[in-house]
Amino acid sequence: MKQHVSTNENVEGANSTEIRKTGNGAAMLARYEQKKQARLVAQKRRQKYYRIIRRIGFVIIAIWIIGELILNGYSLLKNTAGREIAIMRLEQALKRKDVAALQTYIRIPGEAFPVNETTLQPLFLYLEKHPQAYETLERDFEKQQKMKHVYIKGLTSKPPIFTIKVYENRYVFEPTLYFLKIRLDEADSQVMINGKKVRGEATKDPFVKKVGPYLPGTYTITSVKDGEKRKERTKQVTLFGGARVYEVDLTKE
Repeated sequence: MKQHVSTNENVEGANSTEIRKTGNGAAMLARYEQKKQARLVAQKRRQKYYRIIRRIGFVIIAIWIIGELILNGYSLLKNTAGREIAIMRLEQALKRKDVAALQTYIRIPGEAFPVNETTLQPLFLYLEKHPQAYETLERDFEKQQKMKHVYIKGLTSKPPIFTIKVYENRYVFEPTLYFLKIRLDEADSQVMINGKKVRGEATKDPFVKKVGPYLPGTYTITSVKDGEKRKERTKQVTLFGGARVYEVDLTKE
């Protein structure tokens, strides 16, 4: 009888131990699942946080790029508009023969001679007789805008009639300065440009004199020889585009 009771007690003790072990395992499993869930939740939160950060970064980059494009576009538009306005004002001043305005718009590097009514008169004369010349100027300006190097400097080069540049934060127009090589009948003949005597510069050929510089425009060239009989020959030339040196032969009619 005692032995039977002892056996039952042993069985009950074993069952109790097993139940405790099972209970501890379930608790551990439950804790593991809780930790696992917590890790998953934390991971999802981190992923969500990273997504938000990336999106914010993308938005910032997009805003920066758009801002740069807008600023560059505005700057380009402003420069283009300013350039076109400057060209328009130059043309208006030429049409009105506004010397004061042209003294502001036209810049001669090195100040070879002043820009005044006398020096501008040949240009006024040419534009008055050739109104289509304004289209030539506009094509010249358009060509300068498209090309980085419009021409190679030199006396035989063919520069723009007016080169548009930025000087002291404003657009100015630097005219091409032309020179004349005049061939005479006699070496000591006197040369007159638009009725004004010019000394001219000697060249290797004693019958050729070089005079200039001159602004674009129309010029009347006359050679005069004083003697027993006065000899006079006249030609009218146009300096408006082409090479900077223009040859005039006064030995031929």
